[in-house]
Amino acid sequence: MPENSKLNVDETFESQKQIVTTKIIPALLKVIDPETYPIGEGILYEMIHQRHRHQREEALRKTKTTDAQAKESKRRHKNSRRKEVIYQSV
Repeated sequence: MPENSKLNVDETFESQKQIVTTKIIPALLKVIDPETYPIGEGILYEMIHQRHRHQREEALRKTKTTDAQAKESKRRHKNSRRKEVIYQSV
């Protein structure tokens, strides 16, 4: 895909919405076999939106100080472990 059609994680998804709806989704629909993967524009849009959000969060996380990164990593680990305990006891 050409560089001008790719999403930039430094910018918000909303500011790049036009690229998604006019270039990326039509290109994906041409490539995807509708018989094998019957998927609509709305589903593709949500998938692209979720992927961009997670990539942007990770990019923003890397710009934080080392202390802030470590603190957030600990917080995420605790939350993950807490979920494991909840799922195991159910």
